[in-house]
Amino acid sequence: MKRVLVMLLALLLAVCCQPALAEEAALRGYSASDGYVYVALGQYPQEADGAVLPIVWRVLATEDDHAYLLSEYILQAHRLHDDYKAWEKSGGDFAITEMCAFLNGEFTQTAFTDAELPLLVETESYGRLFLVTKDDLKNASYGFTLDESRKAWGTAWATRPNAKGQSDLFIYRSARGNHSPYWTLTQSTTNPQAACCTKAKGNIGYINVITVDEGCRPACYLDLSLAVITGGSGTLDDPYTIGAKEAE
Repeated sequence: MKRVLVMLLALLLAVCCQPALAEEAALRGYSASDGYVYVALGQYPQEADGAVLPIVWRVLATEDDHAYLLSEYILQAHRLHDDYKAWEKSGGDFAITEMCAFLNGEFTQTAFTDAELPLLVETESYGRLFLVTKDDLKNASYGFTLDESRKAWGTAWATRPNAKGQSDLFIYRSARGNHSPYWTLTQSTTNPQAACCTKAKGNIGYINVITVDEGCRPACYLDLSLAVITGGSGTLDDPYTIGAKEAE
């Protein structure tokens, strides 16, 4: 009987400690010594057969109760805008683009539940979902210290063969690492009808905004005043899971 009581007490303590562990865990930005912390929030088709999986985000930085998140993977191919002249005329206003409308419309409705959506900060200019800037991809404090660090890979869904047997998302050859290019929201200063994007070596170049096989790698801000860690360890293989804090 004594042994049973000891086991029951140990089990009770383990259960009671679970919320405390979640509360003690904290998000942080990139660290040169420890790398990134990862979170899972929302879900999206990612397997070749369209199976839905949690979206994994890397935490670039935390500041003022916000965590700046970038999708770890390119989730699909999508042009930035359907009218390069309109993009040029706007001076590179991401808010007018097809991509901005997609991210804050179809993508958001597919990826997030009604309970998750309020956890994302709605920016004044672009809504809840947007893209990183060219300067972000040059920011060493976000972990982008080398060209190699900017490379990203498409999910199996993003790179699945289309009717022509080719991927809708452009894929660099295996000699380059089989990664794919992805958009930023920054207008090119060399060609105002283009936007900045990653290239074969992970360097930053540009391409016309009507290009359809460029990658969509979303970014967002997580409201830390509303969010709580509910599980996971924060690694890429076991990202923190995020939920909403209970009202006090």
